[in-house]
Amino acid sequence: MITFFVVGGIGLVLLLVSLVVGDLLDMIDIGDGLVSGVAFGAALAIFGLAGVVTSQAGLPTWATYVVAIGIALVALVLIQLFVRRVTRNESGGYYSPVGLVGTATEATTPTGGEVRLDDVRELERRLAFSSRRIERGARVRVVADAGTRVEVEPLDQA
Repeated sequence: MITFFVVGGIGLVLLLVSLVVGDLLDMIDIGDGLVSGVAFGAALAIFGLAGVVTSQAGLPTWATYVVAIGIALVALVLIQLFVRRVTRNESGGYYSPVGLVGTATEATTPTGGEVRLDDVRELERRLAFSSRRIERGARVRVVADAGTRVEVEPLDQA
């Protein structure tokens, strides 16, 4: 049962840090944008809680882990879908990211890349492209909106 307490505690810390400071997984470059720190932290916390509760039900150890993992995976998917929906609808409607500045989280080229924009409405990284190569870590400005992707240029060029 100590495993469930430890994993649940780590999940709770990750969840709180991601809510207060920003997405911790993006800051330490884990997950490649697949899941948010909020969803992953919540799933770990739910794994811990589900494990403690099911272990008290008298199930065998293997069944306790199966139930806890199953509940945590369902929670992870549902919470990530919720986070993405909130991300899209947080401003109460569509807004244009043109003019926002941020940081290239991956090298950005005409074929693709990734940026993190410095705006409260931007909870996750965005796919991006640029007319020329921009190295990871460079400051960028959004010059055009192309659906789910944004076109960026180096900030020193703007």
